[in-house]
Amino acid sequence: MKKPEIEIARLSRALQDKTGKFLTLGAIESATGGSIADRITNVAGSSDYFMGAVVSYSNSIKSDVAGVSEATLLLHGAVSAEVASQMATGGKRVLKVDICVSTTGIAGPGGATVDKPVGLFYIGLSTASGVIANRYIFSGKREEIKRKAVETALALVKEYLQKCLDETAGAVLEEKHVVTCFLEQSKLILLLRRSGRVSTYKRAWAGVSGYIETDALDQAITEIREETGLFNNNIKLVRQGKQLEVIDKSLHRKWIVHPFLFHVLDPQKIMLDWEHTEFTWVKPKELKKYKTVPGLAEALKTVLD
Repeated sequence: MKKPEIEIARLSRALQDKTGKFLTLGAIESATGGSIADRITNVAGSSDYFMGAVVSYSNSIKSDVAGVSEATLLLHGAVSAEVASQMATGGKRVLKVDICVSTTGIAGPGGATVDKPVGLFYIGLSTASGVIANRYIFSGKREEIKRKAVETALALVKEYLQKCLDETAGAVLEEKHVVTCFLEQSKLILLLRRSGRVSTYKRAWAGVSGYIETDALDQAITEIREETGLFNNNIKLVRQGKQLEVIDKSLHRKWIVHPFLFHVLDPQKIMLDWEHTEFTWVKPKELKKYKTVPGLAEALKTVLD
């Protein structure tokens, strides 16, 4: 059986592959003394998703840093479901993470009471779904009890990530048809830089583009007129490329791109609208030097080959 920290790494990357982003993770530890953070960071690449941890060993740190109310500490004691919940919730806020796990317990050999024996632990988990705090009784000596608490805390994180991954399995990508128009003259391609006012891919370089609302060619000509000020008599259709699919996991969207290549007869008449801030003419092989919208190079290839 693989260690839970290895599974956390695998599931985190699987979710990133599905959604385009990592779910970030943090820990607020008391009785486990930083062992959860140590285990997670023993995995290479854990900095992609693990943001950090706080060892709130004293009540003052639980209160001042983790955000546990003093009233809760007085009423329920440091080892309680209420404190574990507030530790996880406060840690999620302080560490600015998507998931925060917390631990508070009695590792022994001292510190026990009639109601709270050695081995009693509460482990909290705060996520987008809410917060939970589970009660456990672990047996063994101090080090063994702490190890079992860490294993259980890591298992809770792993189970939550697995649940998130399972929920993405049946999700359907939103499908949008768009035109991407490349304008050329003197063997150079026009690139336009998207403004900060557009809804997607702000400040990325692109061709002329837009959602298809009519015939694809008619839409291409309309977008060119609106975005560059060029009319039918200023351009000439050279080629329509084969449509291609571009998956953007961060938007949970599938773009169906309809590429076109037009020759520009009057480049001096280009006048940008609000969707772009600047333009430049580049050689096709220079495209890789620019931060572009997804799939732009592939779309260009379909009209140049």
